Amino acid sequence: MAASLQPVVSSGAGLQGAIVQTAAVSHHWGRGSKGCQPMQNDFRQKLALIADLAGVSRSGLAREIGIDKSVVSRWVSGATRPSAASLDQLTAKLAGRVAGLLRSDWERPLAAFEAKFRTSALDRRIDAVAAGAAPTRQEVTFCTTADHVHLAVAVMGDGPVLVKAPNWLNHVEYDLVSPAWAPTFTRFARNFRFVRYDARGNGLSDWDIGDNTFEASVDDLEAVIDGLALEKVSLLGLSQGAAFAIAYAARHPTRVSRLLLHGCYARGRHRRNSDLERKKSEMVDALITTGWGSDSPVYNNALASFFIPSAAPDQIRSFALLQRVSASAANILRSRAMLDEIDITEILPAIRVPTLITHSRRDQIVPIEEGRLVATAIPGARFVTLESDNHVVLPGEPAWDQWMSLIEDFQLDMPDGGQGARTPAASNSAPVRGS
Repeated sequence: MAASLQPVVSSGAGLQGAIVQTAAVSHHWGRGSKGCQPMQNDFRQKLALIADLAGVSRSGLAREIGIDKSVVSRWVSGATRPSAASLDQLTAKLAGRVAGLLRSDWERPLAAFEAKFRTSALDRRIDAVAAGAAPTRQEVTFCTTADHVHLAVAVMGDGPVLVKAPNWLNHVEYDLVSPAWAPTFTRFARNFRFVRYDARGNGLSDWDIGDNTFEASVDDLEAVIDGLALEKVSLLGLSQGAAFAIAYAARHPTRVSRLLLHGCYARGRHRRNSDLERKKSEMVDALITTGWGSDSPVYNNALASFFIPSAAPDQIRSFALLQRVSASAANILRSRAMLDEIDITEILPAIRVPTLITHSRRDQIVPIEEGRLVATAIPGARFVTLESDNHVVLPGEPAWDQWMSLIEDFQLDMPDGGQGARTPAASNSAPVRGS
């Protein structure tokens, strides 16, 4: 498939423009029939943003200003607002950590407050990456597909080539400052030439697209590999990215050396003959429709509870921000509707490349049975259960180190070596023969 790659500015700083466009969006809380907006709910969001920027916890903030933690908890929950004296003291303490914070800022409209400070919080993380906090830089190029969609492609690191097929939320620049993704991707870049790209309708790729079929998504993976002139690659597929990777391996068996899949499925939610799966899908779609990208903990925590229930607070906040910068709700719903209908079970027995499949034991998005179905159908596939309830294993949880080691060892032809393969949880690992 014809594809072209065009280099653009890389290393993370280019994200700031995208954030500026989205940060000023106002998410109104508690707007009643008279059009009023309760000040304490505004304050809750402002305080959460400033505390994050200052790097201070709820209990740490209570200690610094000499009040009981329960009082701060009431501020954070929106139950009450500080008195004028407490607000003066709070501002004085936080101003030393947050440049530009003034007493009058608390009275700003929420949108203006976010425009001033949310971008500053991201700039700090972006600057850390640009200063070398990440182990390596990346080069971002654009690949033009046969149907004229421009895909943002990022390459970092050196070594054996590992190409990641896209999952449902991607942003090649924001990923490197996200606490949910940055440690994983930078670790890959220490061992591999790591390639990833934003799917059509996502991130820095074109959002206004025509064809959004499964076949088009597999064509996109082919276009990226061809555009980089890669002869043979290992493919990393997370969630629906695994289906794209499997389909590419079936289409081009001689160009794939290994498949590394996590949280995978071959059947979309509407193909699993499960009323529960359909109902869960409808619940997630409803949350996306009503609260996509919202700062509201009602929506954000509810959506995160499906995908990353054990995530740390900063990872949950980054999940909400990723929604705003990576895709519109309309594009996400369109993609989910397409993925709900896929069924690639018939091509699984034809896969003949070494395949590692990992799956979180308590995954609420893709039941572990779906991953096992893929493993039983691919001849010789290795299946490992990870002790996690997150759809994608996150940095900071015990299963993450094991997951990283399994991928590194498998990719480097050491399936029985490495710390991850020797951990007790790896006793769940076994080759699963196709039926």
